[in-house]
Amino acid sequence: MPAGRHAAGVRQSRVHAPPIGTRRDTIPNKRVMDIEDALTWAFREELPKRRDRDDKGGPQEFSSISPMFRICQLGGRVENFSREPGFPAAMGEPHPDALIIEATVDELRSYAAHRFDGELGLLTHLPPGLDEHAAMARAMGQLFDLVRIKARLAARPTFAKSPEPAAVVGNTGKPIVYVVRNGVEQISGAEGKDRYPSGAYCAIEWESATAILNERADYAAWWAAIDLLAHRLSGKLASISVLPPAAAQRPWAGEVDAGKPRRILDNPSSRRRLRNQQEDALVARILAHRQRNSPRKRPAAKAAEGIETATG
Repeated sequence: MPAGRHAAGVRQSRVHAPPIGTRRDTIPNKRVMDIEDALTWAFREELPKRRDRDDKGGPQEFSSISPMFRICQLGGRVENFSREPGFPAAMGEPHPDALIIEATVDELRSYAAHRFDGELGLLTHLPPGLDEHAAMARAMGQLFDLVRIKARLAARPTFAKSPEPAAVVGNTGKPIVYVVRNGVEQISGAEGKDRYPSGAYCAIEWESATAILNERADYAAWWAAIDLLAHRLSGKLASISVLPPAAAQRPWAGEVDAGKPRRILDNPSSRRRLRNQQEDALVARILAHRQRNSPRKRPAAKAAEGIETATG
């Protein structure tokens, strides 16, 4: 994999600046978003608005009004069969930029057989002899699904910096505790809540270095994919200016994330002020609703006056 553009946390952006002398009013007003945020916006907020329909406006394959057809098609019971999946139809259709992002992500299928040359930088703090190219080839084979799933989850692939010890667990998911009795190692049960006999110990095992390598390969393939997407989407979206990934390319080697563009509500005081305004508005609506629906009580003065008149 080619060397990253990160150096001490500073990234050289590939977003092109407008030429000197360009009038400001000729530059379209676009949101500046990191490629991660753009993918999350498309796959979580816009694409679920799309209805499950064919080109003629009818339902795809079997009708969704009958659970019987769903059971036959999917082999099991499906909840909410009475409505199509996704957001309510009142939210409208997906944003055109989201459809462009989806089509660009779909092009990642062609990189399933791509292979990298040279050192990939995946073996930091790992024992020698591991095949990083084989791990990378496995990750590239699932590149499309990896990017799409992480965008829907608004998450990154997880990884470990180095192997760590962990307790050996049994079938119940609890650590196995041993004790030596008469020179024979035996499994020991607890004598009470979190109490074990004197001399009891728990065996440990080191996390598999191969598993860590595979996790790093998934992260490296994901980073290379979103970096490519940022390059391909640059200048193609009507409402978004896409930035290259702020995520570090090799965080297990000490690289850190670059900064992301600030948004208006990134200011904690602005978020707190907006939350207070929303809470005040909610309290006002609740009080108004309660006053409208509760029986009106006469003021104390008028009630006293009524009592005096009755007794007089």
